[in-house]
Amino acid sequence: MHLFPKLHKRVVILLFLIAFGTLQWSCSTQKNSFVNRTYHTINAKYNGFFNARESYREGVKRLSELHNDNYEEILAVFKYGSEQDAASVRSNMDVAYEKASLVIRRHSMDIRGVEYNKWIDESYFLIARSHFFKRDYTLAILTFEYIIRQYDTRRSHDSKVWIAKSYHRQDRFTQAAQMLELLEDHYADGLLTEETAALFRLAYAEHYMLRGSYELAAEQLQKGMPYVKNRHDRVRLTFIQGQLYHHSGNFARAQQTYQDVLRMRPSFQMAFQSRIGMAMAYDPSVGGSGYIRNELLDMLSDDRNRLYRDQIYYALAQLAMRQNDVPEAIRLYTLSYEASEENNLQKALSFLRLGEIYFEKPDYVNAGTYYDSTINYLPASFENFEHIRRRQMVLSNLVQQLRVIEHEDSLQRLAALPKAEQEAVADAIIRQLREEDRRREQEERERVASMRDAGRMARDTRGMGGQETGWYFYNSTTIANGKLEFFSRFGDRRLEDMWRISNKQMLAGDFDMGFDFDNEYPEEEEEELDAYDRETYLRNIPVTEEQMAVSNQRKIQAWYNKALIFKDQLRDVSNAIHSFDAVINTFPGSPFELNAFYCLYYLYRESGDVMNADLVKNRLLAQYPDSEYAKIIGDPNYADKVRERQRLAEQLYKESYQAFFAGRYDVIRQNMRALDTLDVSRDIAARFAYLNALSFGRSDDPYLFRSELQSVVDNFGETPVHGPASILLASLDVPDSMDDLAADTGRDQRRRAPDETMDSPFTYSPDKVHFFIMIINTARNNPTDISNKLNEYNNEKFSGKDLTGSNIFFEQGKQLLTVTNFPNLEDAMDYYSAVMQSELFSQREIANIEAFVISIDNYPAFYQDKKLDDYRLFFDFYYLGI
Repeated sequence: MHLFPKLHKRVVILLFLIAFGTLQWSCSTQKNSFVNRTYHTINAKYNGFFNARESYREGVKRLSELHNDNYEEILAVFKYGSEQDAASVRSNMDVAYEKASLVIRRHSMDIRGVEYNKWIDESYFLIARSHFFKRDYTLAILTFEYIIRQYDTRRSHDSKVWIAKSYHRQDRFTQAAQMLELLEDHYADGLLTEETAALFRLAYAEHYMLRGSYELAAEQLQKGMPYVKNRHDRVRLTFIQGQLYHHSGNFARAQQTYQDVLRMRPSFQMAFQSRIGMAMAYDPSVGGSGYIRNELLDMLSDDRNRLYRDQIYYALAQLAMRQNDVPEAIRLYTLSYEASEENNLQKALSFLRLGEIYFEKPDYVNAGTYYDSTINYLPASFENFEHIRRRQMVLSNLVQQLRVIEHEDSLQRLAALPKAEQEAVADAIIRQLREEDRRREQEERERVASMRDAGRMARDTRGMGGQETGWYFYNSTTIANGKLEFFSRFGDRRLEDMWRISNKQMLAGDFDMGFDFDNEYPEEEEEELDAYDRETYLRNIPVTEEQMAVSNQRKIQAWYNKALIFKDQLRDVSNAIHSFDAVINTFPGSPFELNAFYCLYYLYRESGDVMNADLVKNRLLAQYPDSEYAKIIGDPNYADKVRERQRLAEQLYKESYQAFFAGRYDVIRQNMRALDTLDVSRDIAARFAYLNALSFGRSDDPYLFRSELQSVVDNFGETPVHGPASILLASLDVPDSMDDLAADTGRDQRRRAPDETMDSPFTYSPDKVHFFIMIINTARNNPTDISNKLNEYNNEKFSGKDLTGSNIFFEQGKQLLTVTNFPNLEDAMDYYSAVMQSELFSQREIANIEAFVISIDNYPAFYQDKKLDDYRLFFDFYYLGI
């Protein structure tokens, strides 16, 4: 009776043990059996990889949705979005990276150099693309290259395409071209899948677009079109083809391609832009502008295009420019920005074109006004934003100088008038102000009346059966009345911080008392001025000799600043010559006369006016015979000799820097003595002094170390080394022993001989690109906090270096933070020293961080093999010399 239950229990236990043993056996990644492969393949695909891929896809989709197309420029083949857009998907890419890394660690079946789990290369491929979309292109390239070396699969070819795309983002077009040419050979050999072929052709098209070869880019798109399956993608790429033909001057092909887009049932926006493109892509030599203009006017009269009137006016203006009808173009550009309601980009483009027209005239005052308006509306992500902003700043500065001159001239003319006439001028200005106020008030009353009539009509409509209900802020009439009240009180203000002061008005005419003279003169206590008080306009008239001297000083400074702007920033030789000539002849003996002489000589010589160049040269040599400029003019080789001495000084510093890490401090002292015979900049002298001070920090005299640091701080203020030297000096107490000094300086006393080497899996490559890396203990530190602090530090202290940071998994309990790129060991160690000597991190954070610099050729082995102990020894030996 009891035998069967006992047997049953034993069978269950036996089966359980067999299943458990099988499961344990199948978990091994070093046994190449069907059960093992199946177990790890299924777990890799349906667990970690699936979740990683979903996070990646979500990020790419969001990036595509955030991407804004600017139809003024050729549309991008790939939707990468702006820097801000990329930052918004970083978390998706981090998740993809972490989960794909987990798949590799748990399920890789790399047995004697052969990978038996087909999802491992897919995981690496996902990791590499996550780096790409985080804009860490160097890490992306390293990972793609690893895939190419390790795996003979389709992902090897895909990785080559993505490497080319990464090179494009780094402006490394020669390397990109080499990779694309290699892929062309693979394509000819039939090695690329259809999906890879499509990506390859689009990347090739992007390459030619970035290089300005638009016809070749269109050809690559045509070759790739058969492999593109998505209809929306085909429409977009066809439209880009039309733009490429348009920009290359192939107008007939462009018109045909835009017509092809219309036959593909595009979206309303794409159809609208295709019609605009067709209107613009006509050959002026062939004619037909009347027909095109009528097409645009028909679009203008269509109610469906009411929201696009600004773009149609803009296209009409572009058409007028193609016909060289500048007055008509100005009128139409004006209508374009006036018709623009919500499209700030289109408004900015219309302002920009007007600014360009006036800049070419040249009419710099009007150009400056339109460039100011352009920057007010143009998004920072616009392709040429920085160029436009620089020109706006130059014009703003120029207009400021012109206004100073006009302002001081007006005041000086008034100073020559009798008191009664001065008062009459001030009274005329006040009458003009009152008339303008009266006109504005009348316009506001008419606007209020119009809005009230509109509101009354809306209420009558609701009374007759119509209705407009809902929440207060959804009521269009209420919103309109609110807008009216806002504009009547504050004027037209852009939505931005500090909007209440964003539309400050200057006083009328030539009597602006709030003018900023670029901080050249002492600030006076501000007082509230009454625009309707006569004394407001009379108080700044220079009536004494001292006041007239100050006025002239402002004029001289403005004339000289204006001349430099024309010469160096606007390249307007004619106006530059006129302005420098005015500085010399209108204000003889001014502090700017010598510089003006030399600049004028240079401009005449460059423009080929030898006679005037000689006249200016003779005056300079006669009046300033001992000046540097006289030596340069008298000796044609003088400037080359100065540059050669500066080059020698730079070379001496480089030798001294390398000697410092080799422990050869006598070389530093010797080079400093040689420095006395050369003309060196203050920055070079400061760097030498700081390096010399640090060398004493590794000697046996801590008091001399402190003394040398104090000398750097005292003598080299406002140089790059002043801050680090001050911080290091402040952190030093007089040490009781050399052990204390070593702790203070962050370096050990021990140092190796210059020719000493060590056995290591890593190679010493001081001239190669370097990274700064941090290993962060995640149990004690928050990696995000560390990364944020370092990013803020980089933005503040190294804003011009274009540094890129990434924060990725290293191993259990450790995160790897990487900052790229430094061109060589010297730059990397400068950054390392600056970070380690800064007060960026707390003592607790520092205690749980290890920092190194590493060359680009050592990074892959370090990251893949995790040989932290080996690299720690290597870094101490070669980089710190201990």
